[in-house]
Amino acid sequence: MCAKVTSASKDSQNPFLLDEGIEVHPDALTLTEFRERAGHISQPQYQAGLAELADEFAVAKSKGLGQEDLKQVAEAALAGQIATLLIESDREISGQIDGATGEVEFKDLSHPEVDDLLDDLGELVLTTGGRVVVVPADRMPTKTGVAATCRFQQG
Repeated sequence: MCAKVTSASKDSQNPFLLDEGIEVHPDALTLTEFRERAGHISQPQYQAGLAELADEFAVAKSKGLGQEDLKQVAEAALAGQIATLLIESDREISGQIDGATGEVEFKDLSHPEVDDLLDDLGELVLTTGGRVVVVPADRMPTKTGVAATCRFQQG
């Protein structure tokens, strides 16, 4: 029996399913063809999602709840303030975050205790229940490599 690979979004409660699907048996396509078709279907929703995240950040920033300064983002992440952190893909910033104060120190990546700050920020936000999204550079709403939407302002 051959089944179609299609979206079941009308029959499912899964919010990640799309209305449009690939209406051909997966064995009838090469992996490359399958990926191309899937990309064609998912790309509009992906682009819309990135635009929505950038808009959410802009609104948060206008209300004092958006941060793009690495030092301020690190402090907010340590305090558990960040709801959503956007990290620029393919960007690396070397340094360390002090786990007690959130202080950022920029250092050479060749030092064994130094890591990528963006990666460390992402891990910190995830441990405090925030969401981390890696965003292509051309879709990032900031030039610093990070854009944080905070849950609340620190008092």
